[in-house]
Amino acid sequence: MKQNNNGIARQVTHCRICDSTDLVRYLDLGMMPLANNLAASASAAIAGQRYPMQVQYCRDCSLSQLSVVIDPREMFSNYAYRSSISRTYVDHCRTMARSMRDSLGLKEGDLVVDIAGNDGALLAVFKDELGVRVVNVDPAENLAEIAEAQGVPTITSFWGADAAEKVIAEHGRPSLITATNVFAHVDDVRSFVSAAKDCLSEDGTLMLEFPYGVDFIEHREFDTIYFEHLSYVLLEPVRRLAESLGMVVFDVQKQDIHGGTIRVFIANKGSHDVKPSVAEFIANEKSEGYHSAGIYEAWNNEIDELIGQLKLEIRALKKSGAKIAAFAASAKGNTLLNACHFDQEIVNYIVDDTPEKIGRFSPGTGIPIVSRDVLAKDPPDYLLILAWNFARDIVESTADFSAAGGKYIIPIPAFKILGADRKA
Repeated sequence: MKQNNNGIARQVTHCRICDSTDLVRYLDLGMMPLANNLAASASAAIAGQRYPMQVQYCRDCSLSQLSVVIDPREMFSNYAYRSSISRTYVDHCRTMARSMRDSLGLKEGDLVVDIAGNDGALLAVFKDELGVRVVNVDPAENLAEIAEAQGVPTITSFWGADAAEKVIAEHGRPSLITATNVFAHVDDVRSFVSAAKDCLSEDGTLMLEFPYGVDFIEHREFDTIYFEHLSYVLLEPVRRLAESLGMVVFDVQKQDIHGGTIRVFIANKGSHDVKPSVAEFIANEKSEGYHSAGIYEAWNNEIDELIGQLKLEIRALKKSGAKIAAFAASAKGNTLLNACHFDQEIVNYIVDDTPEKIGRFSPGTGIPIVSRDVLAKDPPDYLLILAWNFARDIVESTADFSAAGGKYIIPIPAFKILGADRKA
């Protein structure tokens, strides 16, 4: 990788899974700010540093990845997103923990480590409901404090060999290491998985849950492209990575959350029987064309059309005199707002439930982030749901807005307006 002058961004010239240089660029969203770099003023938000947002495909292992890597210390040392804010995600964690306890035979006293466990939403279920020992490893000091406050021991660190050694020294070897929505954030995936292998008990399991590359393309999820998400992942490259480290993917399960994810189970070779699901997923990826560049190049045209439609429809509403606000100051929302060049003249404000975000301004656009009180006091005609993956929760929790005649805009996978009589 080549490093730029400010030392923050590095250009990707080799695939992070297989080290190939045969990378084909297929999407360019232009210069973008860091998606979670919320600012103290509108002017600071608009003037913030921007970097090229481009996605490229590896012809050798089929991994999609950004063309640049931003220094993770710029993004994760103080992190605004909190897992436990979303009721849907908390329910997902509860179901996930129970499922893994049953399928992996976890018992009281076993150790579960969650990499980038955020505010401890998943580990709280393991600890409080299932009686297992838990350790959270997360680099965000603000989130570590929240996790510790609810009784989840936390090592404030990025995951790697040093963190793995600390886990072993202080807590022993885990039977399960979980990493939900973190694998796609990791640059050195080989060291990441290798550290997990060295940390686990001999028959222990590494579980990776990440947005699935097939859904990314099928559902036109261009807004999930931001600098924290370095990779857009199929099962095949993960299988290749595991195999190169003496491990095996022994099961894969489809999940609906976040617009479509997969849960991948990895262990030392010979420690678990490989289930048919692994071969079935990979065969489907290949037969549907996801292991060749053509589908991605065609997708580029689809996204250009979708962004054009969003700009046309929302600007037309604004021109007609409608007042528009947004819900959820999410990373994906900031990608969409910047890709469509929507500023405060188009979107008056963004409602969010995360205390750390309220009073800040959206990066690149300068749109103010406000509490729900503003939605009640100064309601718009239309509410653009930026966290469309939680649209049902948002619609249900803003029933007063829709009862008063307010309408919702769902931007992904296609522009759609929901009236008071429609369900998400």
